[in-house]
Amino acid sequence: MTLLRTDLNTLPRGPGVYLMRNTAGELLYVGKAMDLRARVKQYFNRSGRADGRFHISFLVPQIAVVEVMVTPDEREALILEDTLIKKHKPRYNVRLKDDKTWLSLRLDRSERWPRVLLVRRWKDDGARYFGPFLNELGARQILGVMNRTIPLRTCSDAVFAAHSQRPCIEYQMGRCSGPCAGKIGTDAYEQLVDEAQLLLEGRSESLQSRLKQRMELASEELRYEDAGRIRDSILLLQRIAARKGVRARERKDRDVLALHREGELAAIALLPVREGQLQDLRAFSFQGVAEEDDRLVDRVISQLYSRKHPPPPEILVGQELEAKKIRAELLSELAGRKVRIRRPLRGEGLELLETAARNAKVRFDAAHSRNRRTEQSLLALKKALQLEHLPRHIECYDNSNLQGGDAVGALVCFRNGKPHKAGYRVFRIREVKGPDDYATMREVLSRRVRRALEGSEGWELPDLILIDGGKGQLSRVAAVCDELGLEIGDRGVRPAELKTAGSRLRLRVIAIAKPLPGEQTDKIYIPGRSNPLKLRPRDPGLQLLQQLRDEAHRFSLSHHRKRRSKRTLHSELDAIPGVGPVLKSRLLRQFGSVSKLRAARTVDISAVAGVGPALSEAIATALRRDG
Repeated sequence: MTLLRTDLNTLPRGPGVYLMRNTAGELLYVGKAMDLRARVKQYFNRSGRADGRFHISFLVPQIAVVEVMVTPDEREALILEDTLIKKHKPRYNVRLKDDKTWLSLRLDRSERWPRVLLVRRWKDDGARYFGPFLNELGARQILGVMNRTIPLRTCSDAVFAAHSQRPCIEYQMGRCSGPCAGKIGTDAYEQLVDEAQLLLEGRSESLQSRLKQRMELASEELRYEDAGRIRDSILLLQRIAARKGVRARERKDRDVLALHREGELAAIALLPVREGQLQDLRAFSFQGVAEEDDRLVDRVISQLYSRKHPPPPEILVGQELEAKKIRAELLSELAGRKVRIRRPLRGEGLELLETAARNAKVRFDAAHSRNRRTEQSLLALKKALQLEHLPRHIECYDNSNLQGGDAVGALVCFRNGKPHKAGYRVFRIREVKGPDDYATMREVLSRRVRRALEGSEGWELPDLILIDGGKGQLSRVAAVCDELGLEIGDRGVRPAELKTAGSRLRLRVIAIAKPLPGEQTDKIYIPGRSNPLKLRPRDPGLQLLQQLRDEAHRFSLSHHRKRRSKRTLHSELDAIPGVGPVLKSRLLRQFGSVSKLRAARTVDISAVAGVGPALSEAIATALRRDG
């Protein structure tokens, strides 16, 4: 249910920006569209679930009013959207914020005598910020290299003013150019600031070239001590570059942006490449994200760059941006040169993107705890399946057999979105003969539910049961539940209310089926619904169900193989004279499977208690003849 008071049919059909507000008038979200009416209506389709995106379900129920601003074209809409988001900072739009605990370097060229400072917060004060550095040592190392290489002032304004007549010891050591005492002019100091900026931007080779020019000039002017210090600085930079070692094949300047996202949680890694050299990574994390992947990346790009921090000539992204051409034009105007946004599909660009993607996953895991991601998965399932409560206890079943032989049914249990190994169960199939998956599932489920109805400890019914199969498998399970007196719909009482008398117990059951050719992802079947529920491939609830299904398949297959191996070993050993039940058990414990026993040397077989040289030779001969 939504609080919407705006008549969507009255919205214009042209390009523009839409603003979504709640009943209190608070701005929740700003977006752009080529067709305002069609785009806004998408949010309210499917009872507020929009196009199936899990995170939109948080936004839509709060919307009371939708305002629109019409623009001449998409370019103007994009510019207006950027302006409104920066001005109003809506709750559900992405806001670029670095982790406050990470160090960055700040350079403010508007000061008369600029210096480089270590800071933890970025401010909109016109200064250039470099970082943040995920490793604090990296920021301090760069500052240390700069102090030994480029003699900028490092003192505070108060200390600077106190040395107007005589510079401090930093000047005597050659680590400061002495602007406080007039030892250097503003033009020469500005050149030092240029060099500092080159170092901060990672342009080591350009900086070395400038330092060589300074060294040669100092040598020509017979300032050999200064020339020696500059030479040492060049050697230091060369050693640092060699130690870094990581270099792209193409000596380009580019930024690489990669996104890792799970539902409404996301992280973006920015990998800068300068002169082909990979620089320190920047990373950003987000929660409550209501934007699609390409819009999220575009929103980050719009906030990353400015005239003070212009973009490089090329930006690599992992998504095809909807407004890529217009965004590139706006960035080109910022930079004063052509800027290209590209999605690489092969070559070095794709390799860089994959590196950034791995770092985005690392940042995601660090920023969003596993518990938070699990809660998000459970919440997504609750919404998708329209459950009353979070499915804290989920079970999944799978069968495994080979032509009907050694059939086993497996039950895996997840508690609070995580595997609960103590709740795993294996059922040896007793009543079914031959490969009949339906009958096997009926036997497994009947035995499992009866244990719960009998009150057996550890066999409490779950909040949700997942069946690996399609519509037919689900209907068979529904029939079994009906035979056992269970409701699988909305009627009845929950498992937690098992003591309630006079009412049928309710059990939530769904099935998951692999996609057919041409389909994007798995289908979810729900009792009483003719068409399957199709969730987006990256929906956190669907990912949890897939994890359950895969774990059930792994568990059932492993136990089937163990049982078949034991049966094969026993049957082949039964025909060997001198091998009785006790000796068979010893051989099984020692070698584990018939294939390993068949490959074993006679000396290894004779090492088992009760097996002499003659018997070991007989066992090896018999097994190899049969194999």
